[in-house]
Order: sequence, then C-alpha cells, then structure tokens
Amino acid sequence: MDQVRALAERLDIPLTDAAGERLSAFLALTSLWGKRIDLTSARDDAALAEILFVDALHMVSETLVPRGARVLDVGAGVGAPTLPMLLLRDDLRALLVEPRRKRVAFLRTAVGSLGLASRVQVVEAKLDLAHPTALTDAHGSVDVALARATFSPPVWLGLGRQLAPRTLVLTAQEAPPEGALTAVSYAVPSNGAKRVVSAYASG
Repeated sequence: MDQVRALAERLDIPLTDAAGERLSAFLALTSLWGKRIDLTSARDDAALAEILFVDALHMVSETLVPRGARVLDVGAGVGAPTLPMLLLRDDLRALLVEPRRKRVAFLRTAVGSLGLASRVQVVEAKLDLAHPTALTDAHGSVDVALARATFSPPVWLGLGRQLAPRTLVLTAQEAPPEGALTAVSYAVPSNGAKRVVSAYASG
C-alpha cells in the first residue's frame, strides 16, 4: 500500500483506500512472481509500481476510455496498464492477448486472485499482422484497443483502427501521430521521462 500511495501522491492523483488496496494486491502478486520468472525490468517494488501504475493512473480517465468499454490489450505482458484500470473502474472489461506462456500463466493467476475473472478474457496468441481482425472475430468485439511498447506508434495506430472504434497510442520519445481526438501528457516520477497517451477514432 505504501508504494502505491507514494506513487499516487507524486503524480498528484487522488486514490481511495479501497483502490490503493486493490492496486497493492496486484503489486504484491507481480513482485512475488517476479522473484521466480522474468516479468519486468524492475529492481524493487518502487520501480515495479511505476511500471504497473503510472500509465494506468492517467489512462483510466473516461475521456480516454469510455464508460462500459471492453479494452483489448495486445502484448499484454504482466497486464499493465489494463488490469490496474479494471481494478480502478468496475465498468470496464478486457481482452488480454499475450504470446508468452509464462506471462499468460501469470495473467490468468492475477485475474483469478484479483476477482476479475468475470470481466477479463486472457488469450495466448500473437496478433496476425496480415489479418488482425481474426482476433476479434474469434474472441468478440472490443471498444478500445491499446498496446504498450509492442509496435511503433504509426504501425499500432493502423492496426488498432482495424480492431476497435477507438485506439490508444502511448508515445515517449517520438511525437504522437496526427489526428488525435484527445491526449493526456505526464511524466514518470523517478526520471522525469515524458509520455503522451493519445486517443484516435477508427476510419
């Protein structure tokens, strides 16, 4: 709880005790699994909290993710930012797609232990770049598509627009693609690195 609360305070984002406890449970589970398998690059829980929650705490806004949305996360990794967003908003659902078996095992454990099983589907797969819509054809439609550090921003925007009415693009060093509906800018507390999350309509 202390790491989560400290991070929220550094970001100047209000967080209820209940929300902090849910995020802390995810942090503890990820930290435990990270001692056994290579999940993230974090060396301690403070760094892990940044990896898991900085993006999620900014992306969770209904301005970016509309109410009641089903979110597709391609290359979901350890589930951030999508699982933290679901822990903060009980109106959201998710489809997590991850090709690496150990991470899929972690995601399924996390979804079960965090009480998210009724709202989250985990699929062990790699997105078919030639036929991206095969994913949603097989696993149902989604409202928002995102991918963190899986594709270059222009490539992901092109793919995401085929998958959902809204695509979120996360950028750091590079400028966001043009034509965003809305965007949120912020900095990573530990190093000041700038990030932007931009939302785009399909078509």
